[in-house]
Amino acid sequence: MSKLFGAAITFVLVLAGIPSSQALPIYTTAGFSGGVLTVKELGSGLGLQRTNTCSGCAAGSVSGHLLFDKSLTPASGTGFVNVPLGSVTGASNDVIFDIIFGNKPLEFEFNDPHVLGGPSIQFKNGVFNGLFFVEDFTSNGKSFELSIQGGAWTIKGRDDDEYSELAASGYINIGNNALTNQALFVPTPQQLPQSSVPEPTTLALLGLGLFGLIMARRSAGRSSLQSAGQSANQVA
Repeated sequence: MSKLFGAAITFVLVLAGIPSSQALPIYTTAGFSGGVLTVKELGSGLGLQRTNTCSGCAAGSVSGHLLFDKSLTPASGTGFVNVPLGSVTGASNDVIFDIIFGNKPLEFEFNDPHVLGGPSIQFKNGVFNGLFFVEDFTSNGKSFELSIQGGAWTIKGRDDDEYSELAASGYINIGNNALTNQALFVPTPQQLPQSSVPEPTTLALLGLGLFGLIMARRSAGRSSLQSAGQSANQVA
């Protein structure tokens, strides 16, 4: 009995050391917006105009939406944190990330072929603080690079093999209310992380541990009955 009980205890200790499953993702869609601050001569053909000179016009608008896992939102006091956006079963690239500038328009999406960095959603102490995204593109035969760093964006043209000449710049609205029209997105079941479902090894350990406890209890019960029978025989 002691051996079986010891084995059962061993299994319980092993199971206790297995980390609990990760929190399930909370996929959420949200919109965001921004504006245009400057347009240089190099950017005159990009269909952009300073937002404060054309309130409500398409040329001065910056808008987009994204799909992120809300359960990964960092806690307050964590500083600047970039959380990468990733593929989600059932969501197209333009649902995962899409941003549009001006009236041409200039449009960039998740998984574009010339993405150099991101896209990521940025938080500052747990509050939305813009994006991280870098992508090269061409317009009217000229090479440009869009760079979004937090709440600021720039479009620069290539000069001597470097993107150093400013074409346009602007901002992304940040803060608690900057992510608008938030809605839950439900992916297909296979998108749920594997760790949320017990692995075969874990199930086997659970079964063996339970079996060991049952056998130990049965053995203890038989021993009690035998002891009671022996005592009765001695009295008789």
